[in-house]
Amino acid sequence: MLQLKEFLPDFMRCNVLDGREGYFWFDSWTALGPLISVVGDGGPRALRIRKDAHIVDATTEGSWRLTHARTNEMVALQAAVSAVSPPLPSNGMDSYSWIQANGTYGSSFSSKVTWDNIRLRSPEVFWHKVIWFKENIPRNTFMSWLAMLRRLPTKDRLRRWGLNVRETCVLCNNGIETHHHLFFECEYSSSIWQSFAGSVSSNPPTDLHTAAAWILHGYRQRQAQATTILKIILQSTIYLIWRERNARIFTSTATPPQVLRASLDRIIRDRLLSLLARPSSFHSLLVYYFSYIRPP
Repeated sequence: MLQLKEFLPDFMRCNVLDGREGYFWFDSWTALGPLISVVGDGGPRALRIRKDAHIVDATTEGSWRLTHARTNEMVALQAAVSAVSPPLPSNGMDSYSWIQANGTYGSSFSSKVTWDNIRLRSPEVFWHKVIWFKENIPRNTFMSWLAMLRRLPTKDRLRRWGLNVRETCVLCNNGIETHHHLFFECEYSSSIWQSFAGSVSSNPPTDLHTAAAWILHGYRQRQAQATTILKIILQSTIYLIWRERNARIFTSTATPPQVLRASLDRIIRDRLLSLLARPSSFHSLLVYYFSYIRPP
């Protein structure tokens, strides 16, 4: 939080009324922002206003008390201060405003607007709607997000980091463990994915990004319920495949494909059962799952 302190003046502004709450040097109350950033640490001495002074301390009998400006920075400071009406006790207490979505300042604070202003923006990826949607399962979504970014600690990455690990896939014992292999070139993971996605297409994609595009681009050819269910299937498959991979490495226990398919079916059913039927649809997603996907 302290690292974000320098950004605070961009998001919060002091509305000068009686001048007893706002700080002359450190609050953002003029068009220049915090005045200490304009004139530096020598400003308080040059202007003869204490570093910890409140705004009212820079006034005398309702007028600004400013010394003669000797530098261009001081000229700019005095112009900015003079543009603000001097504080008066009759005005009431100072208040603070937060930046709004339209760039103006208001009394309400929005964490969303603040986050949008401080976060590092990256180009939008086409697959974001397959990962972030309201019907998702949070733990599966997080794992799928890492998989889409190819950030899971697969064995090929571990070896690049200098770890001496056996790079063979523990699911099929036939191939190097990479993101591409796990999702879903691997014979084991492919059998799980195709058991469900195969109900929609006789040849579902065996690459994550291609699978995401297939789900999104097929939206107009199928009903919205099917697209939502396919998103849940994809994410849940990724989650279970990665969990199975970890179980085989760390506990030396293996789950047969038919058992993992049953676990996947249960996860999907439980999630769909928790969702209410959409107003525009007569059937719930669970009913649609049984009729459209026809789980194995």
